[in-house]
Amino acid sequence: MAGFAALAVFWPALFVFAAVRPDYSHFTQAISELGAIGAPHALAWNLIGFMVPGLLLAVCGAGLAFAIDGRRSALWWLLVLSGLGFAGAGVIPCEMQNGSPKMQSPLTVCHIFMSFVSGIPWLIATLLLVSRIKQNSNWHRRTKTSVMLALLGIAAYPLNFLARSLPFFDQRPGLAQRIFFASYFGWYLVMSCCLLEHVSSARHKTE
Repeated sequence: MAGFAALAVFWPALFVFAAVRPDYSHFTQAISELGAIGAPHALAWNLIGFMVPGLLLAVCGAGLAFAIDGRRSALWWLLVLSGLGFAGAGVIPCEMQNGSPKMQSPLTVCHIFMSFVSGIPWLIATLLLVSRIKQNSNWHRRTKTSVMLALLGIAAYPLNFLARSLPFFDQRPGLAQRIFFASYFGWYLVMSCCLLEHVSSARHKTE
């Protein structure tokens, strides 16, 4: 349920906080700008938009990994780290200067580092999950789903950093970032559904 809650908090918050800023564009501006130092309602966004969803994703990832491996395996640590990295992006907001990240700022560097802490472990986890599911007879029928989600993540992740070099997204970097976030949260949504289905099925077998 933590995975569903993370989506229910993040996406409505994103559109609400963006709506109260008439100058903000989902197509051209990064999500982190909502929580940048000096931005309107920055503290509230960092708490509601980054920290709360990140902690919920960490809980979701831990539950999912434990259901598949039955222990605190590498998959467990990767998914927990991804959620904590997402939350960390709210703990360490970036600094903006003339509409661009101030790269000389230690806060901005740490904020970007948190985005890597969130994204890279998650991407590795999506690939590791495929092999772990194949080895688990109770989850084996979800192999195709996990493969499709992993491929989607591999395709979407570079958009978060390479948008400026891509013809369609060079003027729409914000849109590219949101596509990646959709794949990121979408992965947790689908796997949460699989987990609930697995738990429900297991309960029926024991009754």
